[in-house]
Amino acid sequence: AYPVSVSRVLERVVRMLGIVAREKEVTLTYEVNEDAVVRATEDDIHQILYNLIENGIKYSGSMGFVHTALHVTDSTVEIRVEDNGIGIPEDAKDRVFERFYRVDKSRSRETGGTGLGLAIVKHIAQIHNATVTLDSALGKGTKITVTF
Repeated sequence: AYPVSVSRVLERVVRMLGIVAREKEVTLTYEVNEDAVVRATEDDIHQILYNLIENGIKYSGSMGFVHTALHVTDSTVEIRVEDNGIGIPEDAKDRVFERFYRVDKSRSRETGGTGLGLAIVKHIAQIHNATVTLDSALGKGTKITVTF
């Protein structure tokens, strides 16, 4: 692991997923309060950001939004990805980080998910002693925060 600029990786991921977001009429925005640097690999940070933002786009309807915020304090770097999509039901919140778990089994083919995205995010976070928190309300959206 070495110092990685999360801000730079974020800009790249937003550019990559911008096309997908535009096709779905989802507004993709981000804010950075200062350059966030974490000790990790660039691949790991890319994977976290890509999976979280792609999920946000996938589960937001047209005219939805996905907003990513990087917040740096003296001791932490916080990556927060928030959307106004379908949200996660209460009984699924503990399970969404499990491998292959899908909230809505009937939509799996339509959305093309493997059920691995959040499991990968959680796994990478654990490797780097980071925490992952989930805040979601059905029909209102989801906010996932990874804190290094």
